[in-house]
Amino acid sequence: MTKLMEYLLEPQTAVVFDIDGVLAVYEFGELSHSACPDEDWEDYVRTHDPYASSRPVPQIKRFIKDKGESRVWACSQASDVEAPGKRAFVTRCYGLVPSHVVTVAQKAEKVEFLRRLAQELKVPERRVAIVEDTVKTLDLVNRETNCVTVHVSSFFDYGM
Repeated sequence: MTKLMEYLLEPQTAVVFDIDGVLAVYEFGELSHSACPDEDWEDYVRTHDPYASSRPVPQIKRFIKDKGESRVWACSQASDVEAPGKRAFVTRCYGLVPSHVVTVAQKAEKVEFLRRLAQELKVPERRVAIVEDTVKTLDLVNRETNCVTVHVSSFFDYGM
């Protein structure tokens, strides 16, 4: 096991996962990662409920079981249309309580959520980690906070 995984598993470390492309396998289209252009996404969500058929990632599911759900959150950018489906997916597939599934209007708001979480838990920012697939978001968090930044690829061989 890597030093990073050991750190994330420590009881005092809180781990925050993005949803799309991290907790939810990004296979919304037929033989494609995308079901429609970005500008049509909300209409697609209204008519297809893509999170009802999304699959969890076995390695991350195993990590959350090993870590314990009480120190795990999900934070994702979502419109009002997407938020209920995302929340239902995460609670159903990963066992997180609804209060641990947070949505924000813009990716940049994740920075404030991470800071607020560290304050609420009364831990240094270094004890809050975010797991993302978007490097720009990881770079932003790295610049703006002392939180640990983790690319989802770090979990590819977890528990294998």
